[in-house]
Amino acid sequence: MTVASACEVAERVAYYAISSTLTVYLTTVLQETEAEAAKNYIIWAGTTFLTPIIGAFVADAFLSRYWTIVWSMIIYFLALVCVTVSMSFEPFKPPTCDHHLLPTMCDKPSVPQRVFFYGSLYLMAFGAGGIKACVTAFSADQFDDTDHGQNHERVSFMNWWCFSLSVERIMGSVAFFPWVQEQYGWVWVGAIPAGIVGFVTLSFIFAHPLYYHQSPSGSAFTRVLQILVAAFEKRNLELQPDLRELFDLSPYYSEVSIYGVA
Repeated sequence: MTVASACEVAERVAYYAISSTLTVYLTTVLQETEAEAAKNYIIWAGTTFLTPIIGAFVADAFLSRYWTIVWSMIIYFLALVCVTVSMSFEPFKPPTCDHHLLPTMCDKPSVPQRVFFYGSLYLMAFGAGGIKACVTAFSADQFDDTDHGQNHERVSFMNWWCFSLSVERIMGSVAFFPWVQEQYGWVWVGAIPAGIVGFVTLSFIFAHPLYYHQSPSGSAFTRVLQILVAAFEKRNLELQPDLRELFDLSPYYSEVSIYGVA
């Protein structure tokens, strides 16, 4: 469980490492206006918090939580490598400019350079979807609900997990990574989180035999869609006067009956 929770901690470290310095990078290196930088930052951040919907669907319907986390971590690591490359190495890096000069005197980043950088950011957002959607549920799967002795461990685990997320958020966004950028340059803003995510990913893969795994059980989105489609197809049917004429699932299939809780 410790390694599983470390996946989300690593993802949060990387996210706040990039987000805490992103607007500075957009305005000084990509030479965007403050309004453009703010808009692009908000769109990227919003996308990052929407992709868990996709991650949850993939985990429930196809891959299972464990393998969704694994592939999402790999995608996230590759995205951070691409961000580091786009910040540091030619020809992906935008041209250096003395920002004391007028903006019109600086060479603008090329379209491929902007596409590569933003593509890397949104690849991060896509990878974060599987991590955010699955880590909490996967960690909960490791506790045995029938063992009352694990109740205290479950509460203690969640408390320490939330505490660790709060600490790394403060360290990443307020203190450490802006200082790293000022002292050592942009390359380390991407390289350090990439190293952390890569190490945690390998640890999580090697710990595979230690975990309890659940097979995909089908997505709730699919079941809701089936209900909506069935309701639409039967929209012209007349309501039966006797509720007993309606199809009612047996208690084996459903915990809810038209006559009350089954």
